[in-house]
Amino acid sequence: MNVERSYTVSPEITDALHRLNTHPWIAAAVHDDTGLRIRVRSEATAVRPEPGALVREYLEHWTEVYDFTYAAGAAADDALAGWRASDTGEPLPAAHMSEWVDRTVELVLGARPRHVLELGCGTGLLADRLQQHLAGYVGTDVAEDMVRRHQQHARPGQVFVRAAAHEVDSDAVRQALDQAGFPADGPDCVLINSVTQCFPDVAYLTRVVQDAIRIVAPGGAVIVGDNRHAGLLEAYCRWLERTADPSAAGPVIDERARGRAERDAELNFDPAVLAAAAVASGRAVHIATYPKTMNADSELTRYRFDTVLRADPGEAAIQPAARDWTGLGDALALIAEEKPVHIVGIPNRLLVDTADAVTACELRTAIAGNDAAVVLDPVDPTALTLVAPAAAAFTPVTAAPGRAHEPFTAFVHRRVGEVARAALRRAGADARGVRISVEHGVPAERIAAAAARAIDAHDAERLPVFLQDLDHVARLAMADTLAGPGLCAQAPGDDEEKIAAALAIAPRHRWIMRRWLAVLVDADMLATDGHRYHDLRAPGRAALRDAIDGIDRARRGLHYPPGLSRFFQTAVQYLPALLRDEVSLQALLFADGDTGTAEGAYRDNAVNRYVNAAAAETVRWIAQWRPTDRPLRVLEVGAGVGGTTADVLDALRGTPIDYLFTDVSAFFLTDARLRFADHAGLRYGRFDINADPLSQGVDEGTLDLVIGANVLHNAVDIGATLRGIRRLLRRDGVLLFVETTREMHQILTSMQFLMSARPGGERPGDRDLRAGTGKIFLDETQWRSELDAAGFRSIISVPGPDHPLHPVGVQLLAATC
Repeated sequence: MNVERSYTVSPEITDALHRLNTHPWIAAAVHDDTGLRIRVRSEATAVRPEPGALVREYLEHWTEVYDFTYAAGAAADDALAGWRASDTGEPLPAAHMSEWVDRTVELVLGARPRHVLELGCGTGLLADRLQQHLAGYVGTDVAEDMVRRHQQHARPGQVFVRAAAHEVDSDAVRQALDQAGFPADGPDCVLINSVTQCFPDVAYLTRVVQDAIRIVAPGGAVIVGDNRHAGLLEAYCRWLERTADPSAAGPVIDERARGRAERDAELNFDPAVLAAAAVASGRAVHIATYPKTMNADSELTRYRFDTVLRADPGEAAIQPAARDWTGLGDALALIAEEKPVHIVGIPNRLLVDTADAVTACELRTAIAGNDAAVVLDPVDPTALTLVAPAAAAFTPVTAAPGRAHEPFTAFVHRRVGEVARAALRRAGADARGVRISVEHGVPAERIAAAAARAIDAHDAERLPVFLQDLDHVARLAMADTLAGPGLCAQAPGDDEEKIAAALAIAPRHRWIMRRWLAVLVDADMLATDGHRYHDLRAPGRAALRDAIDGIDRARRGLHYPPGLSRFFQTAVQYLPALLRDEVSLQALLFADGDTGTAEGAYRDNAVNRYVNAAAAETVRWIAQWRPTDRPLRVLEVGAGVGGTTADVLDALRGTPIDYLFTDVSAFFLTDARLRFADHAGLRYGRFDINADPLSQGVDEGTLDLVIGANVLHNAVDIGATLRGIRRLLRRDGVLLFVETTREMHQILTSMQFLMSARPGGERPGDRDLRAGTGKIFLDETQWRSELDAAGFRSIISVPGPDHPLHPVGVQLLAATC
C-alpha cells in the first residue's frame, strides 16, 4: 500500500525528522499514524568498496572485545584466552583445545600448502605449528597488541600485520606477502579459522570469502573453519537452556531456546552460504565440508564445522555411488572395496539419540589408514557421511539457498533506534510516546511473494524446459543454415571468411555467425582446429521442420504467448535472408505495426510477469519512502512497448510522480502516449543510454529511481552507461533493471539481429568487458562487478537461485548509490 502523506505532525516531530533525514546513517525518516519509520542508508551497511559506518562500528566492537581478551590472556600467559564453554563459562579443557589445534593443522596441511595467509591469527595457536611445514606464512589480526607481540617473536618466513578480514587488498597485507616471499600468483592457502562468528552478516562473510578465492593461487585452498552452523542454532540454544535448568519442561525449554536464538550475538550460517559465495566468485570452485572430529563432547564438536574451498581444482569431481548407512562394519567393507562411495545418512550421536548413531570422532578412528574421510551431510547437519576416496569429499559448488542468523540486523536496529530517540529528545519530543521502526535493507520476502503471486506455479516449473527446447531448435536451425551451401561438411573444413562468403552474410551480421560457430562447437555439433570448422552435424530439412512444428506441442498447457513462439518459428525459417540483410527482424517482430509480439516477449510470459511483478513491488516500497515535499522522480530508459512500465505505474497509483518515459524511437513514444493517457505525472522524451546523460534534459542528482527493462545490455560501454546513470540519481537513489543473464540460443537466431551495428556504428559491448567476445549479455556476477565499479551497491536479484525460474536467466536487479 502507498503511505498517506496527509498525516499532521507536531513542530517537535518535524524538527526531529529534519535531524534524522540529515544523519549520515539514515536514507529517509517519515512520521505517520504508525509512528516514526526509518530507512537505513545502504551506504552505512555496505561492505563494498569499503565497509559502511555501521559495519565499521560493529567490527570495532569485536576489535575491543579481542583487545581486552588477548590482553587478559597475555597477563596470564594463556594462549587459549577466550576459549570458554558457553554452558559453564569455564575454560575449555586444555587437552580438548590441543586436539582442536591438531585437527585444524591436519586440515590445513591436507591442502599441501607452501604459502599460507591466515586472516584472524589471534594468539597464534596455528601459526607456529604450521610454520615448520611452510615456505612462508602471513598472519593478520585486528588486535594491535597481539600483532605487535607476534612481530617481536616472529620466526624466519613469518610476517604478522594488523588488518581486518576484508583488507586482503591493503598495502600492508600486500607488503607482508612480499616480505614473506610469497609468489606472484598469491598464497596457495587462505585460512579463515574461528573468526566468522564475529562477522556482522552474510554480505560481509561473502566479501571476505570471495576476496580470498580471488587471491588464492590456482589449485589452492580457502579454508573457512570452526564456523557455527545455522541449522543447529536452536539445538545449541536448547542445549544451553537444558543445562541451565534441567528440571524445565520441554515446551518451556523450546520457547526459551527460540528467544535465545533470536538474541544470539554471533553469525551462524550453513555451508550452502559459502557455496553461494564461491559460485558468485567467477572461478571454478569445489567444496568439502567436515564435522569437528575431536574426542570430547563439547559445543565445538556438536555445533561447528569446517569448509574447504578449492579454486580452479584442475580436475573433475569424483562421482561416487551413494550407499545407505547400515552400520560401521558394512561401511568399512564398502570402503575396503576401493570403489568411489558415499555412505550417507549416518546419525551423529552427539545430536541424535538412535541405536545406530556414531560420533564423527569414532568414524575418523575407524577409517584410519584408509583413503577415506568423514564429511558433513550438506542438508542435514545432524547427519554424517563417509566418503572414499577422501578426494570424493569435494563437489562443485552450487547456488542452493542457505540459512543464516545475522546479528548485524539487531545491531543496526538498536543503534539507529538510539539515534532516533536522541533526535526526538533534542527536538523536545517525548521519545517514550513514539513508536520507532527501523528498516534495514529491502523487503526481499515481500517482493518475492508479490512476484510469485503473478505466475502459475505450473508455468514456473515447465517454462525452463520449454525454453531449453527453443534453444535446441535454434541450434538445429543454425546448423541447417550452415549446411545449406554444403559448408563445414568434412575436414579440413572451412574458415570464417569462406563461410561468410558462401552465405553472403552482410558484414554487420558476421559477428552473429561467429557466435553460432562457437555455440555449435560447444554443443558438439561442429568440430574445429581453431581456424577451420568441419564435421558439422546438421539435422536435415525434415528433422528441422519437425523440431519447429514441435514447439507448438511443447507450448501446450503453458501460459506462453502463441504469437511469440510463432515469431521464433518464422525467424528461424528466415535465417539465410536475415543474415544477408534482405529481411529485417523489425519487419517480423512488428508485422503490420502490431506490437503484440514484442509485448509477448517483454510482458505476457511467466518469467516477465514474475520480474515485472517484483519490479512493481520494489517500486511500491521505494514510494513508501518518498519525500513529502515533492513527487517521486523517475526516469525509465529504453521503455519500448512499456512491458514493465504498466506494472510499475499501477504500483504508483496514488503517489505523486514525475515520470519520464523515454526511448530512442518515436514509434514507442507515440504508442505510450495513447496507452498510458490516464496516468497523471507522465512525460515523454528521447533518451539514449550511449549518449551523455546530462545533455538529454535530466539534471544531475535529481532522480529517485531509474528503470531499465531489457535495455542496458545495449550499452556500447556498460561501465560508462552505469556511471552516467549514477550521476542522475540522488544519494541513495535506486537503479532497477531487468536483464537476460545468460546467452539464449533462441535470441541468437532472432532478437540478436536487432543488435548489429549500422555501417560506421558500434555494437553493444564494443568498449567494455564484452569486446571481442561477440557476447551481448552479462551474467549475474559480471553485473555485480560492473555495478560495484560504477559506485553502486547491489540490493536485490530475483528470482533467487532456489526458484525454478532462475535457470531461465532473466533477472530483476536493483542497486543503490
